[in-house]
Amino acid sequence: MALVLGIDGGATKTVAALVNEVGEVVSVGTAGGAHPLLWGDAAFENIRSACEAALTIAQTDWNEVALAFVGMAGADEPGSPSHRFAEMQLRSRLPVPLLVDNDGIIAHAGALAGEEGVVVVAGTGAIAIGFAKGQRVRVDGMGHWFGDEGSATWITLQALRAAARAQDGRGKPTRLSEALPQALMLNSLRDVATLLADGDLTKTELAWAAMSVAKVAEEGDEVAQMILRQAAERLAESALAALRRLQSLDTSPLPISFTGGVFRLTARMPQWFCEAVRQKLPDAKLSEPKLPSHLGAVLLAARQLGWRLDDAWLNRLTETGRQWGYFDLGAGLVEVLPRLLSEQRNPASFFLDQLDVEAILTLINDEDHKVAPAVRQEISAIAQAVRWAVRGLSRGGRLIYVGAGTSGRLGIMDAAECPPTFGTPPEWVIGVIAGGPQAVFHPVEGAEDDMEAGREEMRRLNVGANDVVVGLSVSGRTPFVIAAMDEARRRGAKTVAITVNRDAPIAAVADVVIAPVVGPEIVAGSTRMKAGTAQKLILNMISTTTMVKLGRVQSNLMVDLRTWSVKLRERAKRIVAQLSGVTLFEAEQALEANGWQVRQAIAWLQSKRAEKC
Repeated sequence: MALVLGIDGGATKTVAALVNEVGEVVSVGTAGGAHPLLWGDAAFENIRSACEAALTIAQTDWNEVALAFVGMAGADEPGSPSHRFAEMQLRSRLPVPLLVDNDGIIAHAGALAGEEGVVVVAGTGAIAIGFAKGQRVRVDGMGHWFGDEGSATWITLQALRAAARAQDGRGKPTRLSEALPQALMLNSLRDVATLLADGDLTKTELAWAAMSVAKVAEEGDEVAQMILRQAAERLAESALAALRRLQSLDTSPLPISFTGGVFRLTARMPQWFCEAVRQKLPDAKLSEPKLPSHLGAVLLAARQLGWRLDDAWLNRLTETGRQWGYFDLGAGLVEVLPRLLSEQRNPASFFLDQLDVEAILTLINDEDHKVAPAVRQEISAIAQAVRWAVRGLSRGGRLIYVGAGTSGRLGIMDAAECPPTFGTPPEWVIGVIAGGPQAVFHPVEGAEDDMEAGREEMRRLNVGANDVVVGLSVSGRTPFVIAAMDEARRRGAKTVAITVNRDAPIAAVADVVIAPVVGPEIVAGSTRMKAGTAQKLILNMISTTTMVKLGRVQSNLMVDLRTWSVKLRERAKRIVAQLSGVTLFEAEQALEANGWQVRQAIAWLQSKRAEKC
């Protein structure tokens, strides 16, 4: 039976659905974001990874796919330079016939189940897409500098302006003045302005901060409420503008729908949007979104192939689609645990027990080669974790790793290496493992299932707003880790998930998800292998980059290392000599005069040189 792939390549996540001719969702795979401006070449690799994950879970291959339809953030209109570039990149990666369009088109197809009308898509950006009588119109989607009105980014920028006015006495008082810097892990609005000017505050991070605006609004802040209502009004304006342009050809009313994260910021956002539309157009035909974007892409692929898309087909698509989850519609979010990629059998090792030693080792090594490229595709998400860690540690916070079993041991190992390598106080980077210290060496039965113990660890550490808590769970469903992250988030900490199953339950308690698609293990479910290696690489990247940005490294040398052994003292002498331009003998003298503290020895030599001048 022929299959189609429907792919939603969004700014923060890619979802690929594999569907057969009768409308059954066979599998769903996910990967990182697919906006080239945010992810670079990894955007195209993430689309390929999500497709391959779906094929692996379905235990099939590319030969069974008749067509793939890709909706991609940043692809723009067909025929545009960005669209041609995206199409070229994807044709070199997906070995099947494919069609490419921007992600707004598949959101439209999903929200209206392939029918004519107008759909407003509001997430990080905002756009209104309309179709009628063969005509296609687009309103806004111009980017956050002078467009995307009503988007999450726009909401945060408006909130920052209101907060600045309030702080200066030019505007109405609002809790946004304190809440926004705190949400961004900064000390003041001035710090926010500085980071924006330096380019160290990303568009994605601004969009995330819209959740803080919504929280302040729900607590009764009138300024925050006004901003959200204004966002709903701007989105309504875009919808009506698209409708006017379409109905120049047809005076019959067309349906209007909506989708995207902005409509989930508070339960009132859809209501405010509908009220704003009806205020200008009382007889508007407003409808809740019917299908998520990846199934909208499936509809467009199936229609292109001429499949019969009757009510029974659509009902089957909806029913099986819900069973696989990823239904992200309007104000509702249906969470269903998908089949975990990490638990699947690897086709390459079906006959593992029949191979000789060299062949087994070669196969393991071949699979290990997939790990580093998979981690590279997550650099954008890893970078966000580092930014938070740098800000948090700068404000007296901590980087806290939480895991169970292998994941917990990896976190403890990375934390333990920071003091000798970077000279950090032991409380800067902390490792927490389910079952306590004894679990480092021996399994503790049932420890990973103890949710209350996870919460208690966060309470014991008095986790707060300056901390970054990194949850390590390959499956993404370890109760101890999820409970710890939930408690940390409740206390105001930033939470980061490191997993290989992007939409497992851990995602619901994470501010950012790092999920390299490493594929099934050589021994099915033995996630200490590729998944464990990926976690180790990511932890090294987070801690090392954080310490570099905090000034614990000069050039590429460890100027704060602890000189606890003969080997480390020899290394310290080389570092002082290289950075100060002195001999090893002079470096040793400087170190002895400064208690074998590398940084102090370098400063001492510099002061001596200055005295001679």
